[in-house]
Amino acid sequence: MLAFFYTCAFVCAAWLPFVWHHREIHGVVSVTHCALTLFNAVNLLICLWENALFIHRAKVRRVYLRFKKQVGDRNFPSPLCLFENITLRQALSYEYWSVIWSTYSLLDPSYSDQKSFGFWIDSGNGVVTVAPTLLLSWFATWDALPHGLGTLSPRFIGALGMTFNWQMLYGTLLYFGNYVLQGYYRGTSGAYVAVVCVANGIWIAFPAWWMWVCWGIVESNSFASLRT
Repeated sequence: MLAFFYTCAFVCAAWLPFVWHHREIHGVVSVTHCALTLFNAVNLLICLWENALFIHRAKVRRVYLRFKKQVGDRNFPSPLCLFENITLRQALSYEYWSVIWSTYSLLDPSYSDQKSFGFWIDSGNGVVTVAPTLLLSWFATWDALPHGLGTLSPRFIGALGMTFNWQMLYGTLLYFGNYVLQGYYRGTSGAYVAVVCVANGIWIAFPAWWMWVCWGIVESNSFASLRT
C-alpha cells in the first residue's frame, strides 16, 4: 500500500474523532475547530517523523548521500518516498519514515547534519510538542480530562497553547530565514521551492492562528471561541 495512504489514515485518525465528538457535544461543526485540530493532527504526524530524524540520524545522512549521488542536489528521487508501496510493518517503523528527511535534505542539507539549527529545532519539536498538541485538541473539544481526571483552567490551556505555538512559529521563522540566507533555493526548480515555502507557510499561519485563538481563551477564561 502507498506510504501516502498510511499518512492520510494517521491524520484522519488523529483528527476526525475530535470533529465528530465536537459535533455530538456542542451540536455544531466549527470551521475554526476543524481547521486547527486538522493542523494539530498533521503536526502530530510531523512530530513522530521528527523523532525518526533524531533516532535514525545516521541513516538519514547515509541515505541522503546515496540520493545525492543518484539524482544530484535540489532534486527528488523517483518515485517519491510517499508514493512507494510499503508494508504495515514499515508504516509503523520510525526507521522507514527517516527517508522523509533524507529526501528533504536534497533541498536543504541541514537535516542530514546533526550540528545544524534545522536538525535540532525539528528534533526538539518532535519531543516537546506532542503532549501540548494533543492537550490543545482535547480541550478544543471537551471541557474536562477523561476518566474523571478533572479539568484544567481555560486560561492555563490558553497560555500553554500560546507558548508552544509561539515556539513553533519562532522556530519556523528562524529556519526559513536560514534557508534563504544560505541560498539553498538557488539552482532549485520553482516547484521544489514552492514545497519549502508552502510547508513553512503552514507552520507560520496555523501557529499564529492558534495564538490568536488562545489569547481569546486567556482573556475570556472560556473555550467559547472553539464551541461555535
